[in-house]
Amino acid sequence: MNKGITLNQGENVLSTLNGLFEVFDGIQNIYFGDLFLTNKRLYVVSNKLTNMEESLWFEKETEMEYIEDHSLIVGEHRVTVRWTHNGNLLKFMKAFQQLDLNA
Repeated sequence: MNKGITLNQGENVLSTLNGLFEVFDGIQNIYFGDLFLTNKRLYVVSNKLTNMEESLWFEKETEMEYIEDHSLIVGEHRVTVRWTHNGNLLKFMKAFQQLDLNA
């Protein structure tokens, strides 16, 4: 990963990926950068061409699922992993599926 992130109290990083991501929340954006999975959020950081950071926070009411074609849905956001440069996508997806938001 090119960059670390500032974690909130009680937050820890479960898995990371570096690669090409498509983020859709009504507007489609493509980023090359880092995707962090913590126990509280998905955090997208792109420092290539565009400096962009976005936290997708998990809440107990938030829809959160893994669907086909390497896509993760958090609330209104859909993040699709198009290409992985660094990191283990299967480990990342498994960690995402096993999150317990009630803990």
